[in-house]
Order: sequence, then structure tokens, then C-alpha cells
Amino acid sequence: ENTMSKHQVRDTSGALAYLTDCTLATVSDLAMKKSASKSELRRQISIAQSAIDWMDQFGVDYSHTRAAEVKAVGGKVEVWAEQFKQ
Repeated sequence: ENTMSKHQVRDTSGALAYLTDCTLATVSDLAMKKSASKSELRRQISIAQSAIDWMDQFGVDYSHTRAAEVKAVGGKVEVWAEQFKQ
């Protein structure tokens, strides 16, 4: 599974990768809950999308994070999140 642990953070790139991974975990969690706020899900998707876009822009390696899964479906968090919806 593509997840990153806090102890793997060694520099600013790693910090961005870790926070992106955590945000994507929140997105998948919210998408699975019928009772989750749609606006909160949209907000978290937007944050995660910005983070992935920055990782691309700055050349950050995200192969060991959930962002790699997002890139595999075209790079859109909204598309990636659909698989978790009930």
C-alpha cells in the first residue's frame, strides 16, 4: 500500500509528501462516510489537489504515497475519491 509514515520525513519535500498523504487519507475516509459533509469533502479534495500539483511543480517524489494512486487515474483527486464512495 502507498502510505507514508511520519518517521520517513527527512526534509521539506518529505514533509509535503507526508502531509499530502495524510490529506488523501482524510479524503478517502470522508468519501466512505454517508454522513460526511459534502462541503468538507470538497475542501479536503481541493487541498489535496493543490498539494499534488505543488509536488509535481517542485519535483517531489510521491511514489511511496497515495498521490501515486491519484496520478495513476489522471492526477485528479476528485476522480480518485470516487472509488471510496458508497
